[in-house]
Amino acid sequence: MKPSGLPTCSTSWQSRGLYNPCAMLLLIFISSGLFLGWSLGANDAANIFGSAVGSRMLSFRRAAIIASTFVILGAVFQGKGGAETLNELGTVDALGGSFTVTLCAALTVFVMTKRRLPVSTSQAIVGAIIGWTLFTGHNTDLVVLRKIVITWISGPVLGMLFAAGLYLLLKWALRKAKIHVIKLDSYIRTALILVGAFGAYSLGANNIANVMGVFVSSAPNIVLDFGIYRLDGVQLLFLLGGISIAVGIFTYG
Repeated sequence: MKPSGLPTCSTSWQSRGLYNPCAMLLLIFISSGLFLGWSLGANDAANIFGSAVGSRMLSFRRAAIIASTFVILGAVFQGKGGAETLNELGTVDALGGSFTVTLCAALTVFVMTKRRLPVSTSQAIVGAIIGWTLFTGHNTDLVVLRKIVITWISGPVLGMLFAAGLYLLLKWALRKAKIHVIKLDSYIRTALILVGAFGAYSLGANNIANVMGVFVSSAPNIVLDFGIYRLDGVQLLFLLGGISIAVGIFTYG
């Protein structure tokens, strides 16, 4: 389902350069993905540092800087796994379709964030993909959908178990250590920074698929070599998505 007259993005971009109709078309269409990334950052920052900022253990600015940095790192270095699962769910075989799917998910997340309601970006994008496949007559992979739904159920349960276990372990350890309250306060701040950085990295690695996953098939066939590390076209998309999440954290988180 490709609109007539629009250039296809299946050809190599290296021979034509970035400044070609295909590149410009992709940049226009991924704007919905960037909007979704901004909405995700605005909504999910509370999951990472909400308790730390709310209890005034960390300032919002410091928490936002840490979260933004590690969200981008997680998106670029470990974002491909989630994107592959999302692409297996259903076929979105046109740039216009990718734009529509991410825009619908972004609007859902934005409206619920505006109403101060916690919302799952994963659920929004999965629902949008299923809606697209139903409308276009493509098949939805029910095995992949079942796997995703199981993670939605198991995630909160595992979080509850880990939280309870960690609380009991820390309670026992603190009683044994008998740390002075001032030193304990310093330790807790340091722990919040480390845990928050890890949480932000995981957020970027897991959720960048929701932001840019449907655009992976249209990623430019280019490689940027920085000497110590090389970024391919997919990672460049993830980098843009990670930056949009970081902007959402700073501006509306």
